[in-house]
Amino acid sequence: MIPNTYTLTLLALLLSIVCWGSWASTQKAVGKWRFELYYFDFAIGALLMSLVLALTFGTFSDNLTFEDNLTISGKRQMAMAFSAGAIFNLGNMLLVAASAIAGMSVAFPIALGLALVVTSVVGYFTTATANPSLLFIGIALLLGAVIADALAHRQHTIETAVTKKHGGGIKGILLSLFSGLLLSAFPPVLASSRAGDIGLGVYAAIVFFALGILLSSLLYSLYFMNLPVQGDAVSFKQYGKGTIGQHGWGLVGGAIWCVGTVANLAAASAPKGVGIGSALCNILGQSAAVLAVTWGLLGWKEFAGASSGVKTLLAATLVLFCAGLALLTLA
Repeated sequence: MIPNTYTLTLLALLLSIVCWGSWASTQKAVGKWRFELYYFDFAIGALLMSLVLALTFGTFSDNLTFEDNLTISGKRQMAMAFSAGAIFNLGNMLLVAASAIAGMSVAFPIALGLALVVTSVVGYFTTATANPSLLFIGIALLLGAVIADALAHRQHTIETAVTKKHGGGIKGILLSLFSGLLLSAFPPVLASSRAGDIGLGVYAAIVFFALGILLSSLLYSLYFMNLPVQGDAVSFKQYGKGTIGQHGWGLVGGAIWCVGTVANLAAASAPKGVGIGSALCNILGQSAAVLAVTWGLLGWKEFAGASSGVKTLLAATLVLFCAGLALLTLA
């Protein structure tokens, strides 16, 4: 099932923004449960939801169903979708790590802002279809948002006397930056898995993408468990000691993310005349960072007690990010 009207396309895009901007709140909801352990459940939840969507919405078609797509698609396309999932997963795991250290309101604008800057620059020099003036002004505004958010986090850690604990705020910022670079690398790989007459459809692509997430999580999580970015090393035995609620939040987080990703892919796959294109879906999808900041500031009080200077930097982050997105959309 792919949107066949302009209204349905916009609704699918809106759903993707809500899901992408909200799933990380499930990681905050687990409390002191380590993100390395949370992520196992996230990956399982993403794969389970991908299968549910593929076997329901992916089969409600008079044309090519999920099962038909698996029959005709090439193994190379399946491998590319799997690889895209593995690349994305490392970037997303760094995003979760940054959120655990610095908060959603820091990790998401920096990571998604940088990812959008990189993909926009690469897209322009490979296709040159955007208005260069609007594009590069928008990129400059997004970089300004990244810098303002980093400065806000740095200043807040100093003012709240947790500089030694958090490395002066640098660790969370660096994790967010590395996350952004990796999150900018997977879209071309995923796009190649869907190209051509034997490319994967939306629902087949998400299954192999989610499978890449789950299997790569076994490697990435074990690395972070033994060489943690925060705290002491954690044993896999602790995963079995988690409560139903802790495991449940991880599963829900993965499911929410998966629904958002399928919605975005479906919106990008809408027929010409009722769709808005994959590039614009990617740009508008990153506005999820604004929702994530809202969750972090209002829902989880990540900057509670911040000084007026920090609040000014946070306000500048939101304004610059939204303005940058608007100009990239116009470009």
